[in-house]
Amino acid sequence: MTTEQQTTAPATEPQGTHQYFLTLQVPTGGGFVIQTWSGTWTPPAGTTRHDFYRLLRDDIARNSPEFAHASVLFFDIQRNTL
Repeated sequence: MTTEQQTTAPATEPQGTHQYFLTLQVPTGGGFVIQTWSGTWTPPAGTTRHDFYRLLRDDIARNSPEFAHASVLFFDIQRNTL
């Protein structure tokens, strides 16, 4: 007698071809607020690092206006492979 057990991995959301990180800093009354955004993205053919940086900054400014003129502490985008 053979017993077969089947397991399935939890569903994962598809990931983009590139992973990014952007950390911004804005002054407040007595110090600073620092926030990091990260995620994955699949750029259209011909997109440059600078194109994506501008898209990301514009999106952040639209959704979090307090970061529209923030200082960049860190930015990176790389292929999402090991």
